Order: sequence, then C-alpha cells, then structure tokens
Amino acid sequence: MLLARQKYLNGAAEYLLFMWQMEDLLRAVHFDIDTLEGFIRTYVPDEASFQEERKWFKELIQDMRSERVETKGHLSVLDEMMNELTYLHQTLLKVWKDPKYIQLYNEARPNMEMYAARAKGFGTNEVEMCLQALYGLLVLRLRKEKISEETQAAMDSFSALMASLSQHYFAMKQGDQKAALN
Repeated sequence: MLLARQKYLNGAAEYLLFMWQMEDLLRAVHFDIDTLEGFIRTYVPDEASFQEERKWFKELIQDMRSERVETKGHLSVLDEMMNELTYLHQTLLKVWKDPKYIQLYNEARPNMEMYAARAKGFGTNEVEMCLQALYGLLVLRLRKEKISEETQAAMDSFSALMASLSQHYFAMKQGDQKAALN
C-alpha cells in the first residue's frame, strides 16, 4: 500500500498508529472492501494505484480474519513491532544509557505517570501507553474536540519520545548500532 509504505518510512511509531487506524477503519465498515472505494480514491493518483490499495486492504482483511482480530486486538506483525520497540526502549534507557533518549524520557515520564493514573492501567508498558495516548489524540482531532494545553504538552512529550525511538528502531533494523546510539 502506498500510504502504509509512506507511514512506515516516516517512523515505526507513526506506522503503528496508522495501522491501528486502518484496523479500526475496517472494523467500522464491517470489512466491506467496496465501502472503502471512495476513501481510497481520495488519496491515490491513478487507477493502477487504486487497484494496488484495494488489494492491500483485501489482504489486510484476510490477515485480520485469519488472526481473529475482527473485533479487538492487533495483527501479530504489529504486536511484534510493539515488542521490538519496547525492548529497544528498555535497551536505550538501561543498557546503552543514551543521554538524548534519557532526556526525552525524563521529559515525558511525569506525563506518562499522569496518563497512567487516568487510564487506569490501559497499556501494558510505557511505549504502548504513549502510542495509545497518541492514538487517542488522533481520535479527538478527528472528532474535532477541544484539546487542552496540558494534554497537548503531554502528547508533545510522548511524540518526541516515540519519534526518537522510531529513529533508533530503523537504525537497529538496518544493522547500524552506532546510528542507534545517536
């Protein structure tokens, strides 16, 4: 998929948020590919791209059904990416002790604690919690709801941390440990 590929290249965190949105979109249209045709045509430049996107959505539907995540949960490939991000997050903090990453983490940590208290355990780890919070922000924006300055500041700290983690993730995936430390 053109859009999914672009999101992946923009960063692991952005890709996960996008894919969660696509899973929810498919659930909302009850996995009816024909219902999505108008949506797909809003961002594809030509008929060949439209067919490629339609095929991608059909494969996503098949994957979600085969993994039985039609009503909740995420595809295993997305869960695996989340696990990798979580492992890398811990590695950056405790093994590599990356100073820039630790600084971003320390800026986000009070917001994570406040979010965790409000979310009542929603999210199993810090990375997932940050991503779920950012996904919630996306939903609020789609609904055109007002976002407080405090919430926006918290989300900015989560976004900065996840952007840094995404950069480290792609460096790691490319096998560049030096880049992963910068």
